[in-house]
Amino acid sequence: MPPHRMMGTLVEPRGAVPNKTDQLATAIRDAIGQGELVGGSLYSAQELGQRFGVSRTPVREALLRLADAGLVRIERNRGVRIMTTSDEDLAEICTLRLLLEPPAARRAAARMTDQERADLEAALQDMRERAEDEEAFFAADRRFHEVILRGSGNHRLADHVSSLRDAIALQGRRTLPARRMARQIIAEHETIAKAIATCAPSGAARAMRRHLLTTADLLVGDKDSTSYLDWQEWVGGEGCPHED
Repeated sequence: MPPHRMMGTLVEPRGAVPNKTDQLATAIRDAIGQGELVGGSLYSAQELGQRFGVSRTPVREALLRLADAGLVRIERNRGVRIMTTSDEDLAEICTLRLLLEPPAARRAAARMTDQERADLEAALQDMRERAEDEEAFFAADRRFHEVILRGSGNHRLADHVSSLRDAIALQGRRTLPARRMARQIIAEHETIAKAIATCAPSGAARAMRRHLLTTADLLVGDKDSTSYLDWQEWVGGEGCPHED
């Protein structure tokens, strides 16, 4: 199943205790995101079992979950292939995030609890402190967005966006630091957090939209491609916004 189709999620419902399959699926996903498992390459279940120190049964179960999330493709009698994400896939995924996350930020600004606001600030502080550690930085970035999505009260939405982020894990890294410095990303998140902290729903939605547009403009790539032109139609030709 190609990554741009409807995907499952690797995130367990809030309060659930991850089992061995959950943990292995997350470990394989992280290995893909870190480039340890190479996009386009084929791996056998036995090879993955040896790599992660588990038997074939949890490997098979984890791979089925990853296939649902669009991160791998199971090839019968051959193994599992690590999927790559095309510019078309990226444009579609970025469009979905743009449709989902600004309204979630708007609602979160109006209804988040004090604890959720504290969790948001903690994730932002982790981003500031871990700007030199790429993996830790993006883990904190992911937590920041998840706090907002769950703070909106729609947990299915939070799980779905998490699966979208999984599908672009490899491409997401290329915006830092070569094309986009950590301080810029942090500044965008600070604007979102400030709007939420001051209970400004419209401001939170605008700030989230600007952040996602900036991210997508870097991710989609070739500005002359059909995918980029389609993306521009979705966003009304805004491209990379530098002002409200």
